[in-house]
Amino acid sequence: MIINFLLNSIVGNVKLDENPNVNLKNNTNTTNNNSNNNNNNNNNNNNNNNNNNNNNNNNNNNNNNNNNNNNVFEINDYLQTLIKEEDFKNQHTDPNFKFSALRSTKVTLNEYNPENYQLKFVQIITRHGRRTPESKRYPLTMWTCNSLDQLITNKDTSRPDCNMGQLTVLGIVDQINVGKVYRNLFIDHLGFLDNKYNKDQIFIRSSDRERTISSARSFMHGLYGGSFADDQEKSPNHSSFLILDEKDENMFPRSSPKYNFLKSLLKKHKVVVEENEKSGLKEFDEKIKNIFENSKFETAFYLPSWRSYAGLVNSFDCFRNNGLALPKGFTNEIVQRMYEESAKEFKNARLFPEMSILAIGRFVNDLTKQMYLKSINDPSVKDLKLSLYSGHDTTLAALLVAYDMYEDKIHPVTSSALEYLLFQDKNYKEPEVVTKSNEKELIDHQYVKVIFNHKPIHIGPCKDKEVDGMCPLSEFLKISQSIIPTNYEEQSKLTDEEKKKYIQQSI
Repeated sequence: MIINFLLNSIVGNVKLDENPNVNLKNNTNTTNNNSNNNNNNNNNNNNNNNNNNNNNNNNNNNNNNNNNNNNVFEINDYLQTLIKEEDFKNQHTDPNFKFSALRSTKVTLNEYNPENYQLKFVQIITRHGRRTPESKRYPLTMWTCNSLDQLITNKDTSRPDCNMGQLTVLGIVDQINVGKVYRNLFIDHLGFLDNKYNKDQIFIRSSDRERTISSARSFMHGLYGGSFADDQEKSPNHSSFLILDEKDENMFPRSSPKYNFLKSLLKKHKVVVEENEKSGLKEFDEKIKNIFENSKFETAFYLPSWRSYAGLVNSFDCFRNNGLALPKGFTNEIVQRMYEESAKEFKNARLFPEMSILAIGRFVNDLTKQMYLKSINDPSVKDLKLSLYSGHDTTLAALLVAYDMYEDKIHPVTSSALEYLLFQDKNYKEPEVVTKSNEKELIDHQYVKVIFNHKPIHIGPCKDKEVDGMCPLSEFLKISQSIIPTNYEEQSKLTDEEKKKYIQQSI
């Protein structure tokens, strides 16, 4: 189905202009800032205030020292321009909680504007912003949400009750500011996109979840302004969000006999068992269980058991990232390891390559088709410049694993963004008409760069073929093809013979 959302200016208690104002900072010292942001990711609520202050101090110092450098920019102090504390805090929020970005918003312009190449097309796959838990275990009155009608304007006279898995007010702010980063990058600095919204330049797709749809709306507000309100969809100035029917959705792993079996087998795989024994995971499990038991009457967040560290981290983040009390004992070290164990779970899928094909291969097919059509200047994508896909942590993790480019040690944080950038040689004169006879030549002058949270990463099978840090498009298409299922329905089936084979591989 297609959902239409209007782009229009907003007047309300909090005005977010059509051309959002962003404080830019010139900065070359990325190491200190990235370190501070990572620390913010892994601190408990008691340390949030101090870390936020330290991060701001470092930002200010770096700004003074590097005021003449225009290659790096970032959003700074954006909370004050968007929302007041009383608009996201309630009686359950830690009074010392200070909202801060979960990841660096620092962008290096050279990565997007290399000397000998021209940016041709961009695909951005995002993870949604902060949300409520997908569980009936906790009273949802603990979180602060906006109604869908007042999602951006933030002017509900009385706060509606949150739903399970819903984007919170702070999740909206997350995504607005991600959109602002790209506005400054693709419009203000590079002039890649039109200053005014052009619906032919942008394609938007979301999974059929409130938090991803609302994240896409918030992202687009940061990029171009506008409320994206459903009741105004008849305006000629609207953006169409593509949302597939549930049965056809492929932006995250879906259940199938083979995929489910392989996933259950991973924990028993000899490589995983040996690694867990070596790292003392069993003892770490007990340490976390004790933290929960010792504080189960002091905070609402209590998990006596968990099926995966990815699930534990997601539940943990629903509390910590929204300023709610955590059990005592979640030190920086423990939180960091939780994130690392979650990443290991995602990366373990490499042990069975079939898992990537079944988990994300059909979505890779959608991305690759679009990339290919743009590369050969197909009329169907003539004006298209940016495609936004609003997804989940499982979307990003599956893509990172499938292309063997999961270089981070931690679980993808909320509001993360994965970018595929298509570049073309500046000095190459492309044919006026693309035919089968000259298509290969055109493709051979194009390259794909991958960036995760504004930091370049590298496709594993393409590392030894890179040109100026980019994967040749021809190689990228080959690698992508190896991930795409040839017949998903048939490949999803599992025979008894295959079960035996996989079990034998894992022992």
